Parts: sequence; C-alpha cells; structure tokens
Amino acid sequence: MPSSRTPLSTLTGVALIVLPLLAWALKLFSFGWMMVFILFGPILLLIAGYVLQIVVAAQGFLSKRELFRAAKPRATVAAWVTSLGVLALGVFMPDGGDMDYGSTFQVWAGAYGPNSEAVHAATDALNSVVATGAALLWIAGFVWLLVEWIAALIRRRRAARPAG
Repeated sequence: MPSSRTPLSTLTGVALIVLPLLAWALKLFSFGWMMVFILFGPILLLIAGYVLQIVVAAQGFLSKRELFRAAKPRATVAAWVTSLGVLALGVFMPDGGDMDYGSTFQVWAGAYGPNSEAVHAATDALNSVVATGAALLWIAGFVWLLVEWIAALIRRRRAARPAG
C-alpha cells in the first residue's frame, strides 16, 4: 500500500503538536493572573484537548495509513486554522500581574517600558480584536478538525466491515 503521507501532511501533523506548545512559550512573556487562573481552572480540559489533537495528528497526518481520504483538504485547513489560531492567541491574549498588564505582542511593543500608557493606548483595541478572533478561530478550527476526524474514523470502520 503506497504511503498517503506528503510533506504537507507531515508539516500539518507536526504543527498540530508543536504550535500549541510554542503558543504557551510565547505567552510566558506576558504571564499574569489569567494564566494562573488557567493553571488552576481549565488546565485539565486544555491538556485533554491537546492529547486528542496529538492523536488526530498521528492518525490523520503522520501515519502512513490513509485516514481522511477525500476529506484531507478540509482536515488540513481545519488543522491549520486551529494551530494558527492558538499561536495568535498565545501572542495576543491580554494578561497581567499586580502592576501592569498586556499581551506578549504589547510586551514586544514596549508596554512594560517608560511609554507603557502610550503603547496601551495605541494597541489595546487591536490587541483585543485579534485575541478574540484568534480564540474563535482556535476553537472553531479544533471543533471542525474533530468532526473531520470522527467522520473519517466512521468511514474507515464502515469500509472495513464485511458486506452483508
């Protein structure tokens, strides 16, 4: 049986695994109370979702055994939407500590420096819009990818059943 794995499939599978970790790493530049609440709140849900995403990456994009078949283009788009959405959220999610706040993007723009008020005035609205859009893309892409994965598993199971 020829391999269904292409360079794009491999890259997509690796992105599903690596980009969420990169998003967390980028978020560390602006670690604050929001991250503390996440660590003591929905962290188990996030870990479960990440493990599920690794399974989807392994079965759908990194395996030599074809899973998505005709749905591969849709699944690939869904995978990139969720991966890039979570990465953008890691950069643009506002957070803060006891004295200052901002996203990683705002930290890079100088939000914790001497001109922090001017930086916030110039970037708060943009930051909020991008963070909200990124969160919506991340969740929508993840749900879409799960639907494609479940449908592909059902199709594969039906195809493996003997006719009768």
